[in-house]
Amino acid sequence: MQSESRRIFIVTLLALSCILAAYLLIGTSPITQKKLVHSSQIDSLITLTLEDFNIAPNQVRKRTIQIDSVFSRRVYNIRVAPNFSKTTLHYTMKEELWPYRINPVAKVEFPDRDMRLHLLVNNQVYRTLIIQDDQDLKLQQNQPEILPGQDSHEVD
Repeated sequence: MQSESRRIFIVTLLALSCILAAYLLIGTSPITQKKLVHSSQIDSLITLTLEDFNIAPNQVRKRTIQIDSVFSRRVYNIRVAPNFSKTTLHYTMKEELWPYRINPVAKVEFPDRDMRLHLLVNNQVYRTLIIQDDQDLKLQQNQPEILPGQDSHEVD
């Protein structure tokens, strides 16, 4: 008799989970993919994200690298305070760029803490952000920082 009550309990739990899953499936709206019309949209998204992080325009240097006769790539050199969380910037960039099918891939070479963030579209690098520590800069208000007691390798 005890095994029969267990079966009823398990079937009831399965039925409730199916009902809840169906409710969540119906109740959530799908994430709409946005179309990348021109590569200048990437530049605008980068600029807006950097503004959100209170990174001043004088901390950003842009240059263009010619790849071949048809394609060129823009490179952003960004100077940030030493305790600025580059990982948070990477995560935010990923959230902002994902609907456009732009994949930000980060690389940090140790012991340097500089981050190279490559923005890939169809597995081709369209933009590169080089985020470097500048000892002369201080963290501004509303910028993410490495928490006290947290090692830099845990964040960046």
